[in-house]
Amino acid sequence: MALDTNLVGALSGTGADVNASRQLKVVPETDAATNPDNVGAVKIFSENDPGAISGDAYLKSPETSDDYRLRVGIDTILLTDTFNATAQNTGVWKHAFTTMTMTQSAGFLNVNAAGTSTVSGNYAFLQTWKYFPVVGTAPLSVEITANLSSTALQANEIYQFGLGLALAAADPVDGAWYELTNAGLYGVVRYNSGTAAKLLLTATPRTLGTNNKFAMVVSEREVEFWVDDVFYGELTTPAAQSQPFLNAALPVFVEKYNSGTVGSSPSSILKVGDITVSLMDIATSKPWAHQMAGQGYSGQGQNGGTMGANTFFANSAYPTTALPVNTALTANLPTGLTGGRGLATLWNTAATDMVMTQATNPLGGVNQTPRTLFITGIKISAVSFSAALTAPAAGQHALAWGIYWGSTAVTLAQTESASFATGTTKAFRRKFLGVMGWSSGTAPIGTPADKDVVITFEVPVVVHPGENVGLFCQMLNGAATATGGILFTYDFDHYYQ
Repeated sequence: MALDTNLVGALSGTGADVNASRQLKVVPETDAATNPDNVGAVKIFSENDPGAISGDAYLKSPETSDDYRLRVGIDTILLTDTFNATAQNTGVWKHAFTTMTMTQSAGFLNVNAAGTSTVSGNYAFLQTWKYFPVVGTAPLSVEITANLSSTALQANEIYQFGLGLALAAADPVDGAWYELTNAGLYGVVRYNSGTAAKLLLTATPRTLGTNNKFAMVVSEREVEFWVDDVFYGELTTPAAQSQPFLNAALPVFVEKYNSGTVGSSPSSILKVGDITVSLMDIATSKPWAHQMAGQGYSGQGQNGGTMGANTFFANSAYPTTALPVNTALTANLPTGLTGGRGLATLWNTAATDMVMTQATNPLGGVNQTPRTLFITGIKISAVSFSAALTAPAAGQHALAWGIYWGSTAVTLAQTESASFATGTTKAFRRKFLGVMGWSSGTAPIGTPADKDVVITFEVPVVVHPGENVGLFCQMLNGAATATGGILFTYDFDHYYQ
């Protein structure tokens, strides 16, 4: 009996058809309103990974709200750092070690930089001051770009990087991280000093000298481990735990320690190029300025820049008196890029703009990422200081303050170059901020001005790399002081991008 290969409807008596590739031709219901029972449903999944390493396609289903909107995630950047400086950014990272060294050079953090540390118990780690939270259903993504030096790993060499409180020559007691040994690459999760859950991601050593991107995604019920955007596996959270680790927030760390004696020297070196941490999916609506400041791109200091406190806020010391001029910043007046204080003798040069502060936004380069400074607000305060202010001929002392920015010059008299002239120069852009004064004919020492100058910019002041920014002041009425004058302080609300 011949096999009947035709499909014929039992009720309609009509045969189905196929295309040239012998695929059955299917037409969905075209009148869903009239024939709702004829409408089928198709389940939608996203293929996050085809399963080349894990063996199975890694599928996730999207979600739709009660109001029929497809749920879409918006990430918030919590940290992004490139190790292109030649010194540690102490405002972002803390460091500890025994014998084993860390350095920064050629765009990398070098872990076990000398490659000669072979003694059991030697270690070195770098860890953020900032802690990163796991927030409800929002995954936390940690991406680290790194490579191993040309020397293969030996027994007892242990590299770890991820989320956790680094310890001297020991595993973190709580957290989730990658672990790299001579046995292979592992994903590790440890809950509150319990037994560490370890997943062997690959026994094949990483290609020496080749950078890989290690991306760990932490959510309440699982921790995913990715290498170069390929899914390598996940560790699920045990039913008795509410999340992978007990600490609700942990810092990012990079560490190497020797669990025993390392057989020979030189030993391996891990070179870390970039680290990025993001809070995924939840639209936090955190302003961009907050995201930048949260990464250390504000008063903490820039990578490759000078670390430490503003020198014009010296501990337990007054500034040195200086007389401002128009053509440059007088020595001993403040050079704080985002704030400072100074002690200025008063002048009576009519309508002259005096330079009260000036600083340069670093030009940057290969060892210091060039960043644009955004100033969103200013506060200036002043008091009479050192000697009572001399009474002016009539009226009161009155000072008008302004901000200038946008030129590489030091003098306020800098002019703008002509169109398409070689070597373009820019004149300073300026804004007047406000006026303060002393209402009495003579102001005793410590008398504050009648008001502070406080202003918020709806459109920020933008200072490009290599350009100067500062405050200037005009004496609208007053008398010069031979000694003393005014002690003034200023702060810029700001961030770097």
